[in-house]
Amino acid sequence: MTTPSPSPRPTSPAPGIDLDGQLRRALRLTSAMRQCFYVVVLLVALTGQVTGATQTLHIPLLTAIPALAALELGGIVVLANADVRRRLGERAIASRLLSAAIASGAVTFNWAAHTNHLLGGFFAGMSALGYLVWHMHTENQRRDRLRITGNLPPTTPAYELIAHWLRHPMLTLRAKSLAKAEPTLGLYGSLATAGEQLRQQRRRRAIARVVHRKIRTAVDPATANIAVAVYDMAQIAARLADSADYGTLTALITADLAPTRLIGIADPQAVSHTSNQARFSPTGEDSRPIESVPGNDESDQPRPPHRPARALAVRPAASPTVPTRICRDSIYEPVSVQDSLMYSAWQQATAAGHEPSGADLARAAGRTNDATGVGRRAVRRYRQVHATATTAAGPGPIV
Repeated sequence: MTTPSPSPRPTSPAPGIDLDGQLRRALRLTSAMRQCFYVVVLLVALTGQVTGATQTLHIPLLTAIPALAALELGGIVVLANADVRRRLGERAIASRLLSAAIASGAVTFNWAAHTNHLLGGFFAGMSALGYLVWHMHTENQRRDRLRITGNLPPTTPAYELIAHWLRHPMLTLRAKSLAKAEPTLGLYGSLATAGEQLRQQRRRRAIARVVHRKIRTAVDPATANIAVAVYDMAQIAARLADSADYGTLTALITADLAPTRLIGIADPQAVSHTSNQARFSPTGEDSRPIESVPGNDESDQPRPPHRPARALAVRPAASPTVPTRICRDSIYEPVSVQDSLMYSAWQQATAAGHEPSGADLARAAGRTNDATGVGRRAVRRYRQVHATATTAAGPGPIV
């Protein structure tokens, strides 16, 4: 049997494969064993062809050997020609069909030419085995060439059957696709990236649904449908997610979840620590003391006009005490810079004889308005803390 020489090995291995010395020796050994296998299988199958032709068809031996050798090798020769055409980019469907037909004819003749069908089945099986092994080897070489040229994705990691495919089939399928596109991800990297992509998709779909509902409530249904058709809700959701201000939201939530906010009183041990922090102007202007009105009857004194909290100056600690029920020392510990600015503005306004609104405190904290309600909550919080301290101190001014 004359077997075609194997195709030359690629100069550069496929991604992730290191052709070291041990692998090179294994490749050479496998190639030698494969060639020996082809010779043995061809001899056995040709023996069955010749004996069946001489006994059944009474063809002379010298004529039967070359004729049946051509039949036995015809399928492999045509298959090799189809492989060459496929390397050139053709599909070679006709050559592959003709090769399969010739191989099927050789197998059928080997089985039918013997009266002992058990013996004929043995020879037919050897003929089919040689053809199938050759076909598998040719396809393996073809896939290797396609991977080298980038026309076939590299091999993917071996994902576990139970932990990956059965428990998380969609996640594993996406991870496999990512590993094909980016071989450097590896097994666990592809799983982590796939999980993150799925979470981002679910999040963006939820944001897109909320945006769609908001558009429908803002305009009429026809205009809302036009807007949804014109604008990509997924892109809007992605931009909203990317522009989210996590720092500000975290600070607001932290302020609302502070222990002093939850229980409604301040920590007495932190009064001295926060008194200096609360006494500065939120706008950076020079603070000017507000002169107190002598006397104990506050109803006889004219009330100053209402001013925004940011324009109020800080009352110095040494100024005379205004006879109110509100404590002039810091009995509340701010939990953030924003809370400190609002508390300072609240102290200044109450020292001037009136309580600021939520919008005043919001502007003191650097906001344009109190749309989020942080100023209103701060007013209630400060009022409650000071009222609790006033009640606990009993009648008379709290000092």
